Amino acid sequence: MRICILNEFFYPDLTGGTGTVLSELAEEIKLGYPHVDIDVITSRNMYRDNGAKPAAFEDWNGIKITRLPSPNPAGKGIVARLFANFVFSTKAFFCIVWRKYDVLLVTTAPPTAPITALLLKWIKGLPYVYTVYDLEPDRAFVMQVTSRSNPVAKVLSALQKQWLKHALKIVVLGRCMQEYVSKTYDLPLSKFEVIPIGADEKRITMRGHDSAFRKAHNLHSFVVLYSGNFGRYHNFDTILDAAKQLHAEGEPITFVLVGGGAQEAKIIRRIRDEKIGNVVVLPFVALDDYSDLLSSANVSLVTLEPGLEGVCVPSKFYSILASGRPTIAMMSATSEVARVLSEADCGIQIDQGATWKLVETLKCLYSEPERLARMGENARNVLLEKYTTAVSAEKYYEVFGSTLISETALKPIAASQVSPVVADSVAVVDDGTLSEEQVAR
Repeated sequence: MRICILNEFFYPDLTGGTGTVLSELAEEIKLGYPHVDIDVITSRNMYRDNGAKPAAFEDWNGIKITRLPSPNPAGKGIVARLFANFVFSTKAFFCIVWRKYDVLLVTTAPPTAPITALLLKWIKGLPYVYTVYDLEPDRAFVMQVTSRSNPVAKVLSALQKQWLKHALKIVVLGRCMQEYVSKTYDLPLSKFEVIPIGADEKRITMRGHDSAFRKAHNLHSFVVLYSGNFGRYHNFDTILDAAKQLHAEGEPITFVLVGGGAQEAKIIRRIRDEKIGNVVVLPFVALDDYSDLLSSANVSLVTLEPGLEGVCVPSKFYSILASGRPTIAMMSATSEVARVLSEADCGIQIDQGATWKLVETLKCLYSEPERLARMGENARNVLLEKYTTAVSAEKYYEVFGSTLISETALKPIAASQVSPVVADSVAVVDDGTLSEEQVAR
């Protein structure tokens, strides 16, 4: 089996986002299924732009990476970003069209990448699996960046429906996303596969609270951790309002916000002007220190704006599970994260804007260390059972195999013509056609 992965970011970009997720996934697939050949088409840009430009070609642990020069969309307006996205997608098309693959894995990063997949399907008959990380323009609709009546948005919505419709399989990150995409774009549930991002349990381990991060920043109290982007559309007011109230009440609870982004200046200004003395703002940590950072928390926060539960699932949640810490999810009860917390008893869901509920929840967890420890153990256990990167890799391998079956099952073919790779995934019956039953490896 020879697969191609198309995504804007990839190794050595391990600073977050889809580049990190796909790098870990591809590495795990190659490790678990060494007979699978993996090519990656990506850009030379970095998710958190640091000016680095990795080599145009690289063989990384048996994964062949081609990095295309293209404009960096970071920090640009909508039109400029779309232009940069189209440049990358066009270059990717001409890079892939001359190569031979069994299946293409395309993602929503950048949002224009699926047009490359659709053209390749029409021109070469190359089947593609479409992984939805952040669904556009739907996310823009929810965040009221644009309206559904906007002419450009209408075109993008029509294109999105075509990309989804012609994919042999659509991979979504959660049940909430499956329900939303199926209903919005009128697609059968059978077309979807729910594969959460997951986390590598070997890289993020369950440790004690006496972390190097705590020692470096003199943290001794009950720590509530938020780690990630301080994005323009993230709601930090509920967090800061809760911190302000707990500080006024003298509760020994410290909020640690680690990351950066568009709202950083606003957050720091509120802390200074309102004298919120129990909030610490710190920059991103290196990847090697991420597990240590997560273990510093007594409880971690994950946020999602109302309405976004159908179009994205926070990937950081699975890293928190791996660290063996409970999660407070500030989002709708219908979100995938909230469902997992309820099913596994590994955290608590509260609605965005419910400051009083966040305050009371933190007071309760602080006063119930046994409950906190039990939820942390549950978090690690459910990660190991359902959400490791290896579990995700196995599911993707099954999807790739089913894609090959879907492409060939109805085509008459002699047994002698079946390649060893396809024969490994499908059964040949006596009449010379391929059965739809996959043979277990």
